[in-house]
Amino acid sequence: MTKIERVYIATHRGDLRLTRICVASVRRWYPDIPIFLLKDEAKGSFSTREIESAWNVQVWPTGNRAFGWGFIKLEPLFDAQRTRYLMLDSDIVFVGRVIDTLEQYSEDFIVQKEEQPAHDVPSLYFDPERIRASFDPGFTGPAFTFNTGQYVATSGMIRRDDFAKLVEWSEPRRVRHPEMFNPSDQGVLNYVVLARLAAGAITVARVPFMKWGRDEMAAFDLASLDERSPYPFLIHWAGLKKRRLGQMLRSDILRAFERAYYARTAFGTGRKWTRLAGSEFERWYSRAKRVAARVLPL
Repeated sequence: MTKIERVYIATHRGDLRLTRICVASVRRWYPDIPIFLLKDEAKGSFSTREIESAWNVQVWPTGNRAFGWGFIKLEPLFDAQRTRYLMLDSDIVFVGRVIDTLEQYSEDFIVQKEEQPAHDVPSLYFDPERIRASFDPGFTGPAFTFNTGQYVATSGMIRRDDFAKLVEWSEPRRVRHPEMFNPSDQGVLNYVVLARLAAGAITVARVPFMKWGRDEMAAFDLASLDERSPYPFLIHWAGLKKRRLGQMLRSDILRAFERAYYARTAFGTGRKWTRLAGSEFERWYSRAKRVAARVLPL
């Protein structure tokens, strides 16, 4: 068994509700594992003090505050101290003891085993033909690809210099070649992992530990999501988020963990309904402003 020492959850202002749900789901099965929030303030500052105090969570310190689409997830890779960790997006919940499954693998990195159609690779990840033509003629193309919303990594094995030709380290971050890489962290991280793997510098295991989409989510029985859950998986709503929680697939699972979150939070019921009311007001106010801008003369 190769121990996973901590969990990172990437979050920003717009994802705070899902972050609370994600934390509650991790704590259902792993009450003691260290959890660190990766806070990206590119969309504005926000407080996580409630999550920290009620759920024994810390904020991982960063030198910058604005990172942009997924790029904050790269930062723990560059920590010189070797630490094995699980990286998560906020739109994820555990439905069982998934870390137990992942700890059965000793490879440096563990990624979701997936099969993407070749025609989707350039938009979701990178364009291998342009990469070969531009700066890496020896690149043979993707042996595999993986969604970067969930993976196990070992820090100190990939360096910031490995992204020197790929990422502009501004606030927020930007890919240097948007014509050949997805504008998020996903394309550049896939490329670097594949390049380091081909060089023999790292090892990678591909494991089907993430569930996605209507068919796969339908398999989970809400009543079974207790401490004895038979499901060693996590669910990721990648590309499936909606403005309202109730419109999302398996909203019953999301709401169950949201109830668990507020049950452990002081004045939880009042906080929950105050936030829901505020969110609805902001939604309608924004809509009214857009309508007014279209119909009223300048």
